[in-house]
This record gives sequence, C-alpha cells and structure tokens, in this order.
Amino acid sequence: MKSVVIYSVMLCPLFWMKSVVAQETNYVEKHKDEIALSPLNKNKVITIIDSLLDKNSLTPDELALLNYCGGLYKASSGESSSIALPEDFWDFDESALFNIAPLTDLPNSAELIIQNDSLGHYAHPHLGQITSKYGLRNRRMHKGIDLELTKGTPVYASFHGIVRYAQKKGNYGNVIIIRHYNGLETVYAHLSKIKVKAGELIKSGELIGLGGSTGRSSGPHLHYEVRYKGHALNPAAFISFDGGHLYGDTLLIKKSRWGIVAYPKNTSTYVIQKGDSWMEVAKRYGLSVKELCALNGTEKRYYLKQGQVLKIN
Repeated sequence: MKSVVIYSVMLCPLFWMKSVVAQETNYVEKHKDEIALSPLNKNKVITIIDSLLDKNSLTPDELALLNYCGGLYKASSGESSSIALPEDFWDFDESALFNIAPLTDLPNSAELIIQNDSLGHYAHPHLGQITSKYGLRNRRMHKGIDLELTKGTPVYASFHGIVRYAQKKGNYGNVIIIRHYNGLETVYAHLSKIKVKAGELIKSGELIGLGGSTGRSSGPHLHYEVRYKGHALNPAAFISFDGGHLYGDTLLIKKSRWGIVAYPKNTSTYVIQKGDSWMEVAKRYGLSVKELCALNGTEKRYYLKQGQVLKIN
C-alpha cells in the first residue's frame, strides 16, 4: 500500500473544490506539455488517472492533475465513455465493467483508510430498507446490497472520487461507477436517471442519479456495490445500512479461501443478525467454519440467535 502525506487543506467539501480550482491553473500550466492528450499518448493519460486513484490520499496538486486528466479524457472520448477500459472490451461479463486484479498481486492483508480529507466524510447513497443482502441468491453470487426506494429518489455519492462509468449496461441498467482515491470503487445501479458524466470529479454526498428499475430488476431499488481492486466486498461488514454511517474509518482487507474480505480494523466480535448462519459469518471475516467454531469454544455449529455475540478474532 502506498503511503502518502495527508494535507489538512480540505476543511469541507466547498473548500475542497476551491482548493482544486486554485491549484489547477499553475500546476497544470507547468505540466501540460507532459500530459497533453494525443492519439499516441491517450493510454498514458489513463495510466496517470489510475495511478493517482490508487493512493490513500491526494495532495492539492495531485487533485488538480486528476481533474485535468479526467477532463482531457472526457473531451477525447465523449461524455458516456469509460475511463479505465478499452472501447472494444464490452462482453457482458463482470470483467467488462471492472478491472479485477489477480489475487496473487494483492497482499495477504492490508489496512485501508476509507474516510479522510481526500475521500471526504462518508455519505450514504440512500437510506432505505435492505431487500437483498450480499451473498448467494438463487445459486448465484449477489455482489452488492439492494435498497428499497421509489422511482426518482435521489442517490448520492459515498466518497469523493471521479466518475469512471456512467451509462446503461446490461443487467445493471443505468449504472454509475465512481473510482475513489484508495483503490475502492462504488457502484450505483438500476437508476432511472444519470446526473453525472464519465471523467467528472465528484464530492461525497453529491447527487449523482435518481433511483429506478432499469436493467434486470423486478421493481425500483438501488443495487449498491463496493469493490477493492475490482473485487466485490460485502458493504454490510463496514457500513451500517440502518444508520447510514461507517463502522470505522479504517478497514482490514485480507485474502481468504472465500476471496477478498474487508471489515473495520480491530474488530473482535460480531452480533448475529436475523438470518445469519455460521457459514455467512465465517465468509464475512475470511474464516473457515471450523476456525469460527474454535474461536467460540465449540467443535460444531449450533443454532444462532439474533443478538448473540460471536468472537471473530
């Protein structure tokens, strides 16, 4: 994980945007020859954007460069183009929307800051009842959380970032993907209206679209995903969907037999929710059922009751 000095210059979203504007002119003027877009170096601009968005935090100069490069890409590719994907890569597949890093390229565990000056304070996309959880659904993996809403309900960006994708795509319907400054991406699907464009710099809490039922959907709802390096995470492990807030500012990301998992740093227990099973809790924290049972002093599973506390660390 790259380490970056966090500058305390963004006191609120308004000051954050003013800082970007103030820095952009001088910084870009000095570097415009290096990053000027042409058919020969378009890929270089994409590389610059991706490298900046992999950082834990950004300086004002880097924010200015990101904003400038995003504008260059949007101007060259059209308003509905994706930033991080080649234009001929449109098979209907998860890989068509997400650049999924090989597990071998990821560390076994890492700490990830998810709320700071560069990311902004977390804003809940929509405070609605969960209608479908993350996990297996009809023998297929449901890689997000579904939130009940009515058509036309405002949907908001969770963190500061840059819009990587904003258009209609297959089962997702009208979908927005926002890339954030730490390797995270958030996904907002089935929208009735998209209010942002690819390459646009976004603040946390900013209106990005309206809820709907486009794509493969049985009724109006928001399908919300959080991904790290392209791998889907269980948002309920670190976001309270009842209260609309984060459980902590720093996540522990780790590899497990279930893939990539993430939960708040220093988490030691889990309170059983309605419908939880030993397997679901084990997967959430990257454990085997046997390991989870051992942590809780039992050799076999027993019936879990809502409100019961299990040790997970």
